[in-house]
Amino acid sequence: MGDCKILCGKEFSLAPLGLSDMMLNMKRRSIVLTVCVIALLTMSNLNAFQFSPLEQTFSPSGANSTKTYTIVNDSNDSIAVEITALTRDITRDGQEVNQNAAAYFSIVPSKVILRPQSSQIVRVQYRGPRTVPTELSFRLRAEQIPYSQGRATEGQSMFNFLYVYTTSLYVSPTRSTARVQVDSALPKVNSDGNQVIELTVSNTGTVHQMMNQAQIEVTNAATRQSVVYEGTALGFVNGMNLLAGKTVTVEVPWPQSMQFPVNVDQAQRLFSAKIAYSN
Repeated sequence: MGDCKILCGKEFSLAPLGLSDMMLNMKRRSIVLTVCVIALLTMSNLNAFQFSPLEQTFSPSGANSTKTYTIVNDSNDSIAVEITALTRDITRDGQEVNQNAAAYFSIVPSKVILRPQSSQIVRVQYRGPRTVPTELSFRLRAEQIPYSQGRATEGQSMFNFLYVYTTSLYVSPTRSTARVQVDSALPKVNSDGNQVIELTVSNTGTVHQMMNQAQIEVTNAATRQSVVYEGTALGFVNGMNLLAGKTVTVEVPWPQSMQFPVNVDQAQRLFSAKIAYSN
């Protein structure tokens, strides 16, 4: 899914005006609290804009290789918005990594100035490879950039709220298959000296999978003992968007019901795991 962030800039300070330290600190807190409350109450009216939809799937070619997005300026000021495409990858520890994806898309317009209470259609066309064996994942970012032309400087707010929408964009593969598996469940002592099981989870299908309500059952082949990890015990894996063709690794606590192996290297092949989730 996509999300929206708000960036706020411009610091301010209060200089002593001959009051006692206690009274000055109280006054500072009161002023800061008042400003923050006013900002929170009014920020929806300060240069706000909407960008939709938050998720779309493109075809590698044909009519569905082009989609439209809508920017709505629902504020009382003119604003400037820049739209960029980013590649989307994840590291083995679940962190997202983005790079410029301008070579994959044509975005018209990529920069726009919107008058108050107006809207703009943005046309996005996929220009990448036409053969897509595995789903391609991208981000489309609509970022408000500073713009002050035509505004009177008198009476301007000391705050500058800049909205950023980061949406999900996928290019569909030739064939869609869903398959997520646990490649390995390895007992180990981690860098903190804790006994853990290192789980390696791979999306070997061709489309992304939402790992909602994920459960991983780990079984000891020698003793037939098993333990189920779910919820917060699975760390970032539970609820994550596991992109097609990607692999992540997470450490989970060693179960108290199992005896930790004396020889970890020899015991690594004894443990297997299977995963269940709701996409």
